[in-house]
Amino acid sequence: MLKAVFEHRLGYLENVCGDWSNHNEHVGLPNTPDDINIDDFVGLEREGSYLMPKSAFVKANTAHETAMIEEYNDHCFAIKHKTLTPDVPYGNTFIAWTKIVVTNLGSNASHMVCSVEPEFPKGSPLVAGGNKSGVKFGP
Repeated sequence: MLKAVFEHRLGYLENVCGDWSNHNEHVGLPNTPDDINIDDFVGLEREGSYLMPKSAFVKANTAHETAMIEEYNDHCFAIKHKTLTPDVPYGNTFIAWTKIVVTNLGSNASHMVCSVEPEFPKGSPLVAGGNKSGVKFGP
């Protein structure tokens, strides 16, 4: 599903999605085997990358992402993404943090909330306002 969204909906190419750091074959299953404790999924990480198409503002560039499971239970799951885009202007000055929370509403229904915010590890540059806008709304 991730590949379908990235390639067909967003136009991202060269998608590479690594395995979860543990329990890769069980994360995301509707039912896990009895000998697997889903509490162990919290804290798992996986790395990936993808080529974002050029836009009016930047050339095509590669994003490097680390996904971390923050919550995983029968009611909800939360994944936090750390995305680095060193090839865009000022890309080495910020990290894009994205969080996706999906809540099970029952009756085959769910609710998803997403948020994104830039972090400036070396302090806020003069172009921080433009970076924040680009992170929130895309190129």
